[in-house]
Amino acid sequence: MIPAGGGGRAGVLEHLARGWGVLHLSVQTPERIPGWDVVVLTAASERQARIYELQIEAARRHGLIGQRTRTLVAADPGGVRIGSGGATLNALRRLAEVMPRADLRKARVLLIHAGGDSRRAPWANIFGKCFVPLPLLADPDRAVPTLFDHQLAVCAPLAMRLTEGGLVSLSGDVLPLFAAGRAAVPADGGVIVTTPASLDVAEKHGVIVADRDGRVVDLLQKRPAEDLIGRGALTGGGAALLDTGVCGFAGAAFGALVDLALSDPDPVAVVQEADDALSLYEEIAGACVAHRHGWVRSRPLGERLVAGLRDVTLWHHRADEFMFVHFGTSAEVLAHLAHPWAGGLCRRILCECGAEVGLTSVVCVSDLDRRAAVGRGSFIYGCRLGDGVSVGNRCVVLGVEAGDEPCRIPDNTCIWQVPLAGGAAEDGPVTVTACCGVDDNPKDGFRDATFCNRRMTGWMAAREVPAEALWRDGEPRDLWHARLFPEGSRADGMAAALWMAGAVPEPDAARIGAVWRERPRVSLAELHARVDAEAFARHFEEVAARRVIRVARRAVSEGLERNVHALGSQLTVEAAGAALADLAPASGRAPETATSRELQTVSDLLGVLGRAGAARHYSEAAFRAVQREVAAAVMPYRPEPVGGLAAGRVETVLLPVRFDLAGGWSDTPPYCLERPARVLNMAMRLNGELPVGARVEALERPEWQLVLDDSGERMTVHDGESLEGGEGLRDAFTLPRTALALTGFGAGRRITQGVRVSTWARVPRGSGLGTSSILGAALIRALQRLAGRPDDVRTVNDLVLLLEQRMTTGGGWQDQIGGLVPGVKCAATAPVRPMRVMVETIPLLPGIVDELEARFVLAFTGGERLAKNVLQIVVERYLRREWRVLAAIAGLVELADEGQQALALGDLDRAGEVMNEVWRLHQDLDPHCSNPGVD
Repeated sequence: MIPAGGGGRAGVLEHLARGWGVLHLSVQTPERIPGWDVVVLTAASERQARIYELQIEAARRHGLIGQRTRTLVAADPGGVRIGSGGATLNALRRLAEVMPRADLRKARVLLIHAGGDSRRAPWANIFGKCFVPLPLLADPDRAVPTLFDHQLAVCAPLAMRLTEGGLVSLSGDVLPLFAAGRAAVPADGGVIVTTPASLDVAEKHGVIVADRDGRVVDLLQKRPAEDLIGRGALTGGGAALLDTGVCGFAGAAFGALVDLALSDPDPVAVVQEADDALSLYEEIAGACVAHRHGWVRSRPLGERLVAGLRDVTLWHHRADEFMFVHFGTSAEVLAHLAHPWAGGLCRRILCECGAEVGLTSVVCVSDLDRRAAVGRGSFIYGCRLGDGVSVGNRCVVLGVEAGDEPCRIPDNTCIWQVPLAGGAAEDGPVTVTACCGVDDNPKDGFRDATFCNRRMTGWMAAREVPAEALWRDGEPRDLWHARLFPEGSRADGMAAALWMAGAVPEPDAARIGAVWRERPRVSLAELHARVDAEAFARHFEEVAARRVIRVARRAVSEGLERNVHALGSQLTVEAAGAALADLAPASGRAPETATSRELQTVSDLLGVLGRAGAARHYSEAAFRAVQREVAAAVMPYRPEPVGGLAAGRVETVLLPVRFDLAGGWSDTPPYCLERPARVLNMAMRLNGELPVGARVEALERPEWQLVLDDSGERMTVHDGESLEGGEGLRDAFTLPRTALALTGFGAGRRITQGVRVSTWARVPRGSGLGTSSILGAALIRALQRLAGRPDDVRTVNDLVLLLEQRMTTGGGWQDQIGGLVPGVKCAATAPVRPMRVMVETIPLLPGIVDELEARFVLAFTGGERLAKNVLQIVVERYLRREWRVLAAIAGLVELADEGQQALALGDLDRAGEVMNEVWRLHQDLDPHCSNPGVD
């Protein structure tokens, strides 16, 4: 691994998190954030291509590939390896078969080179190293993210840079962690992402030599340190620029590459006829570098490469923060999974296990008996392990079903079970249980190789296995081609694997060895060719479905904080519906006494079962329950009727608007009722004036005269009419009528005190400045003063919360606090009853205020948005316990604290960075909060 620069793993995880944010936006709002038009994977064979297609279908089902994105798996023709360059040309030719050339030249294409055997991590061969699970930044209620998923995420920002079309290429067994959003991609040219590395590392990899302007002038492959120094590859501090494997072609340069791929005669066939391979990073990139033209011309297709690409300028983008996560071997995979990753790696996803599982082990989509043991640094995936199973340290156990019979998988062992296409055993389909040591290299000849953690020759001698029993004449005598693994049932295969691993005592070892000799056996090479990919996928779906059902049952019966909606999205087995049906209520009528969280869980469960109407009914009931929970959380308020006020008495209240700097949404119930909330905002005049106001005047007659100064609309409510009537939010007079009833100026159909109310908000409708809540605060304060009742911040805030719940708009406390308390302040609540907002003003020096006012620009886009629509969406996602929403709001709370410190210190640059991060998190909460014009 090449370590990251500043920030270490925590820093690159931040870049990955940003990539995930862009990926979600590109899928959910492609009109705003352009994603990939095409995602292509290369494969070594048609069988491997089919395996990849199943995995890609799953990624699309999980919402990681948008409906507008075309996907393609391009297998090397005839299964003959043609190198990364040949595979690139082949992929472009395949794309030209399904889309016009003009569209292809303008398309944004992500190409992942995944056509390998995975010999050094043979258990990954079943689904491909590109799809090895990697639970970084994982949601424990969703499918385990794979290496491929993270590749989509980290590269998502690059798609936006290809405004005129282009191609980005990377290796299928590497996750390149870097700030892709800052990558300098030329509008027309090629680019290689580089990172500085010490010479001892650089001499084992590809290195580029660049001029001062960033143009690549030479490409060096695995050259000794002296040669790198002599060729001018050093770049400050004794480092060289490493070719990271992330490269691209944009604009006309991509067009030239397309033209080359589609030229006659077929360039892929030319490479195959030469019985050679073509590298993207050597021959194709070299054709763009004049210094390499002589060598390129000596290679297959060389003259055509130079003629077609000589006018392409190849640049490099230096990413000092770059980190490779290479999944080249089993040992590397386990090392990455065992690392703490600054707390960003989720070690338990859709699993059940007991206390005997090592803390550094990763267990995903598996059922382990509570007495099953797993050592340190192991990886368990898609397994059912009984109480007699003990897994050692640093093991890989994949797709294994083992009962309660005692067995121990030795340390440093990989063991996996694979269904074979065709045939059946007594207890199910014919399977093969394969095994090897974590550090075995199946590429080694058997005299140098190890198998199950001991020398292969020693293993053969101890078991009296001659070479002729493992290899036919003419076959390579290496571990990859050794026929070691017997066909049969899962139980028999498990016994044979443990025997091979030296974990079976005598006399059982002699018996199992005899059976092993009699059975037909397959090699790792043959296993890859015969795996039943569909059956293997079904096995994982069934294990996942059972886990989902159990978790969903407990979420409903025990109130677990789990996202039933996300869990249900993974159910692809038909039987799951019947298993969940008994948990859902038979009636569509929602019990009014249930809490908001309980009601939303039932709604999500009904949605999983396809009962959309009933799900919607329960979701609406959950939103109403939030209103009741707010009323129960504030100080009890039952006002005596107002009456007998002297006619002509007037009160006027003027308030500013508020600007949310950080923390908004944490103040919204039910979040603030259940978790600590914190908001940083500031009160603002507009054009030098306080733009929100209310004027109330006592009347002698028992009627309410309501005037909306902004529109000039008027109405009168007479005694005997429904006081809080109207058409909800469609009635412009809902706010004053509800406020009058709430503060005691009337009840039911009786007006106890006549009053004339005028309100105004000289702010564009839907501006996002908290206007409606602040208008409610101005009116409530004016009415409280008119009645001679408390009008302090706490009382008015509580009444506005009740007001908005009665109006069904929902909403939190930050808007009215922002208007009622002047200046810049940080407001916070704790999840206690009754709820109390604590406000801390932030004193700013006059010079800082002047600088802030000079640098702060507020512009109205002309667009408007009713807050209730967005609020209901976010509240529903919170009630579901969506991981991204919980993480985003928690992040906003932290940013409120950071922003407060920045302003208190007068660091306006840092305050601006906080606001930028706030905007990113707001898009996690609601991807539709913006539009292309605002972007």
